[in-house]
Amino acid sequence: MNHWTTHQLTEFFAAVCGPQEELSAVMVAVERAAEVLETEIGAVLRDGRVQVAWGLGREQLDTLLAGDQRPATLTVPGLDELHVTSARFSGDPNGALLVARAGDPLDPEERQLLQAMAQTIGLALANIGLLTAERRLREEREREATERLALIDSLREARHDSLTGLPTRVLFLEMLAEKLAGDDPTSVLFIDLDRFKAVNDSLGHRAGDELLGLVAGRVRACLRPADTAARIGGDEFAILLDTCPADQAVPVAQRLIDAIKQPFVVGGQEVFIGASIGIAAGPGPAPGEVLGNADVAMYRAKQEGPGRVVLFEPQMHAEALARLTLNGDLQRALTLGEFRLQYQPLISLDTGEPVGVEALVRWQNPERGYVSPADFVPMAEETGLISDLGRWVLNTAGRQAALWRRIRPDLGINVNVSGRQLTDPQFASDVERMLNDTRLPPQAVTLELTESVLMSDPRTAIACLRDLQDLGVDVSIDDFGTGYSSLSYLQRLPVDELKIDRAFISKGQPTTADLAVIRTIVELARTLRLRTVIEGIETEAQRNAMRLLGCDLGQGYHLCRPVHPEDLLASLSTPLAA
Repeated sequence: MNHWTTHQLTEFFAAVCGPQEELSAVMVAVERAAEVLETEIGAVLRDGRVQVAWGLGREQLDTLLAGDQRPATLTVPGLDELHVTSARFSGDPNGALLVARAGDPLDPEERQLLQAMAQTIGLALANIGLLTAERRLREEREREATERLALIDSLREARHDSLTGLPTRVLFLEMLAEKLAGDDPTSVLFIDLDRFKAVNDSLGHRAGDELLGLVAGRVRACLRPADTAARIGGDEFAILLDTCPADQAVPVAQRLIDAIKQPFVVGGQEVFIGASIGIAAGPGPAPGEVLGNADVAMYRAKQEGPGRVVLFEPQMHAEALARLTLNGDLQRALTLGEFRLQYQPLISLDTGEPVGVEALVRWQNPERGYVSPADFVPMAEETGLISDLGRWVLNTAGRQAALWRRIRPDLGINVNVSGRQLTDPQFASDVERMLNDTRLPPQAVTLELTESVLMSDPRTAIACLRDLQDLGVDVSIDDFGTGYSSLSYLQRLPVDELKIDRAFISKGQPTTADLAVIRTIVELARTLRLRTVIEGIETEAQRNAMRLLGCDLGQGYHLCRPVHPEDLLASLSTPLAA
């Protein structure tokens, strides 16, 4: 053996015995073995297949070996016949180191060296296997640790709201279950914010998130250290009052309402919201049932008006079920076309002549019979169906008015508009499309909106009303004088008509105070150049009183009842005596 062979052997053993974690190191060892033994080919075989090859590619060598680990010779194109020698790995009967050399085959000393190299490579491969297994185990443990941390984070997120820092529904129910397991009285308050959607829609979601954080701070400030506030979802919060019966929870709820109705500054702008609160108490029902009862009571509070507190009563469950059934029937009614319109004229109190008609939506359900708008309109508002229903009313009334105006060209049409429609960015486009489709002149259309809708979010309302004003349609404030009136806002609102609420004359003969209020509204309307309509005229005396006060138009059963569209023109054929 030459002097440089000793150096090569040193390189071989250094390459194989160093830290081995990749098969590329074994490739180096096979190359060194071929150089030491002066062979044209070197390879590691495992289970009859070439794993590492030097001198030829793995696939080419696999083909030459044809599944035999120890052929006597190999015939390689371009080379002399190669003598093949192999040595098994110790402890691994399926592995071998194979070399192939042209000329003389390996002598006994070289075979002995080949065997030593095979043992060394075999140990290296076994070491690589161990290291690989250890690495995989380490990686698996690291992955499991990462997953555990992620699970902990997700559980933390599931238990605490990232926006407000308050407990979530999950943690709240756990805490409530612990309290209900004892004998002390426990009250749960379910809070839903009033007018939050208007702020969110007009100022954006970032402002809405900021507002929720401010609300959470005020809620916490109203509670004792032993009480717990949680964000249940959206703009809903829940309060767990420790050792507090339901009747004692009412003052706490009122304190929360008073705190929330104070102005907030969001994005440098002052905004106003409110809250409706339902209260349920334990011990007794399961945690989810107590929270659900408080939710049911909260819904009743919202029905009664903004800023209300309601204690849960068992019969509310039956009402909630009826409401759910009504919602399903309402959706089907819209799909099946069960809604109809009736029309009630608006009469000039001076001449007795009809100047327009108001479209009134009616629902005749096959099973329920007649369903009052007072029942289904709030449900449609709550579920969002009011947008589709309102669009249908607008288009249907517009088409009908276009037909009537061929005979009575001066007849106008009044259509009621919901709060959801007013905040819908597409509403003005819906009105414009109706005008284009029916070819109604814009001044023939009056859109009626209640004071509560306009005053809940004046900024959004004014923007929408200006869009409608640009179209040329008139706008009427319905139910005017019911408590939301603000002269400063009335001066800013682009409206054309005040429709005085029927409550002022619904008691029969109006009182002196009622007449004084109506007179004030009429004088205000004249100052602002607005026409006035008085609703609810049921007697000739009421009609005469309203005419003397200067009201322009009247509406009521004494003047004309709501009629079906096919009967309207006949009902208008004879004007009332002036």
